[in-house]
Amino acid sequence: MKKTVIVYLLFTILLLAYNDSDFDGVADEHDLCPNSTMTDIVDLKGCTIEKLVLPKDNLSHFDILLGVNYLSSSKTINESFQTDYYYKNFGLQLRTAYYEEGGAGDTSLGLSYTFHPSNKLSVRLGSSLILPTYDSALENNNLDYGASLALNYQINKSSIFGGINYTIMNDDDINGSNYTITYQNRESYYIGLGSYLFEKLYSSLSYASTSSSYKEGDSLHNLSLYNYYLINKNWFTNFGYSHGLDEASSSQSYINLGYYF
Repeated sequence: MKKTVIVYLLFTILLLAYNDSDFDGVADEHDLCPNSTMTDIVDLKGCTIEKLVLPKDNLSHFDILLGVNYLSSSKTINESFQTDYYYKNFGLQLRTAYYEEGGAGDTSLGLSYTFHPSNKLSVRLGSSLILPTYDSALENNNLDYGASLALNYQINKSSIFGGINYTIMNDDDINGSNYTITYQNRESYYIGLGSYLFEKLYSSLSYASTSSSYKEGDSLHNLSLYNYYLINKNWFTNFGYSHGLDEASSSQSYINLGYYF
């Protein structure tokens, strides 16, 4: 734990020592155009050479999120990266993570479609590919597939939501001399209640149950608190805590900082 904290503090200090006020990838001390837009493509001097123009029809948007997650059971920290693009009712998502002790985690690529049977009810159908970017010591990590269904019912400033997820596990089983690992498809469901407590703050409380990826494993049960806070028209953050309700389930806390285009 001490090593983890030291590494995290050193990483934070390095970030603070590196100043890039306009987030264009060029440090302020070398930036000759310090006020370039975050979405501009710049040269080595930080000056715009091409502008990224998104549709102005209010039908599409793009966001990027960077996050930190702390898992209490293993006392480890991992960093995550997520980007989303939405056009009308379609959504495209890319998400990956990096673990301090395990290196890169799996990378998921998802596609979703949302339709509205009524003004209050929305239904989202999703599919995903889980790319085997995790470097397994057993070399048994393969491409997995996922499908999901999510529902949200709006009541004024509050909402009732729930959903199910199903993952087809294609990882190779391990038949060792001292142990055997047998994988199975994983399914989960969740249900919750959320509300805007303030104009810029949305909070929700939910329960989730997830079956194990291993035939010998127990299902996981968690109670989660989620918060979304709108900092301004572009910047936002979400943070929360998930509490394991049994010995097999882990507790974790996380925070993400996002930018909305």
